[in-house]
Amino acid sequence: MKQPGLLVIAGAEQERRATASRIAWIAAAAIVVLLLTVQPFTNTDVWWHLALGRLITTSGIPVHEPFSFIPAAHAWVGQQWLYEVTLAGLVGAGGAGLASLVMGLAAVAAVVLAALSVPRSARVSGPWLAISMVITGLVLNSVAGVTSGVISMLGVAIVLFVISRWREGRTAAVWGLPPLFLLWANMDAGFAAGLLILLAALLLVRPHAASRSGNRRQLGIVLVLSTIAALANPVGPGIYASVLAGLFDPGVAQSLAGFGSPNFHDWWARLFEGEVVLVIVLWTVSGGPDRFSAITGFGLLIAALFAQENVGLFAVFVTAQLAVHGSRAWALHVAPRVARESQTAGRHLHPVATSAILLAMAAAMAAFLVPRLSASAAASYQAATYPEAAATYAGATFPGQRIYTLDSWGGYLAYRFPAGRVVFLYDEPAVFGNDALQLYDDIDQLDPNWVHVLTGEGIHHAILPSNAREAAALHVLGWTVNCYDPVSSTLVMSSPPSGTPAPLSGLSIAPPGVPDC
Repeated sequence: MKQPGLLVIAGAEQERRATASRIAWIAAAAIVVLLLTVQPFTNTDVWWHLALGRLITTSGIPVHEPFSFIPAAHAWVGQQWLYEVTLAGLVGAGGAGLASLVMGLAAVAAVVLAALSVPRSARVSGPWLAISMVITGLVLNSVAGVTSGVISMLGVAIVLFVISRWREGRTAAVWGLPPLFLLWANMDAGFAAGLLILLAALLLVRPHAASRSGNRRQLGIVLVLSTIAALANPVGPGIYASVLAGLFDPGVAQSLAGFGSPNFHDWWARLFEGEVVLVIVLWTVSGGPDRFSAITGFGLLIAALFAQENVGLFAVFVTAQLAVHGSRAWALHVAPRVARESQTAGRHLHPVATSAILLAMAAAMAAFLVPRLSASAAASYQAATYPEAAATYAGATFPGQRIYTLDSWGGYLAYRFPAGRVVFLYDEPAVFGNDALQLYDDIDQLDPNWVHVLTGEGIHHAILPSNAREAAALHVLGWTVNCYDPVSSTLVMSSPPSGTPAPLSGLSIAPPGVPDC
């Protein structure tokens, strides 16, 4: 018969190895998530945020919209100034690759913290934590990258982690939330989601859980302090009205892709849809979530369906739900039927084998990421994705003159031409108002008065994809092609001199003999 002391030692050793195994699984999943979330400048908003960061660094936060020749209908809101200055600093210090790496690491930190917010009483194994993290990483692949939304993903994960520890009795962690919201409110409007999650925890955590984990009044005080801390930004008390206006302004909702519902014809939206179905199934077969998880999850789902930029917030929240309820559903319905499950439940990978696997994964990650983060890779991506050569030509040939381009390229032109107000519109339509958006739509959709808009606004040059409908229509009007950028398939076009006859056919590619930009 074993002595009690030996049993205690054996139990401690088993617990230590179980903890080490969980850490190894989380580390392995984090490597996979990093590969999914480190991305080049795929989000077109990055350019005007970067341009603003440079402007703020040298001249302070602008009072009015600083780049477009279209008069803004609303006051400029500089709420994201800290994100923009940070972004400009990262790019200035290490180029686009450093910005991509830092934002990818922030997304990984969000997923790791979301997994660690699993209640310790649930005793979720490492494999289930890793599976839930990888599922979240797959969904984040399409909404992460260099975008301020990653800041909100990380903020939501921190809030969930603190709430989890608060429920377990570690109440000191909640006092770190007001400084978090002070920074968060100056980087992204998603801080409002964090406040609502805190409010949900205050109202929905069961009384007996609150009495075990700390004073409910304490969490209420922290919520009030966090709400006040968010006011310390350039907008002041108007920050909450700004967030609401951004959510419910119909012009914004129609014009910003991030404010539109997910397009379920896209493959990434199918991943999100599958994650929603999976968590609902797991909730159903595992006994259901608690009130806080159910209502918070449902609220974030509605927010994600309303605006696809919130998909990342839902995915981060669901990480712990997939782990807890997946593990519970397995234990209830699958494990009892698996042969010899009881004999293998306590086994863990040998530490040497675990270390070797993690080192191999880290080496593979480095081999994959380092070339993608190089300056040459960033330059190649940007030249192929954005009108780099075309902008260089237009800047040298038509300095200071107004240029029409797609709204998704407007931010890039604001970055290339921050002075002189040569840009038409970019992806910040809330400040321009519906009248300005209508002017852009008139040209973009070739409405009957689109030519009048061009002449009325004094636009005589355009940078457009060679297959854009505007390019073909402008060619029919007699606009000439100055140069063609074969790398990004972009045309630089100019209006013809008065009296020039219009060509008889449209334009699908650059005409023969047109020089490269």
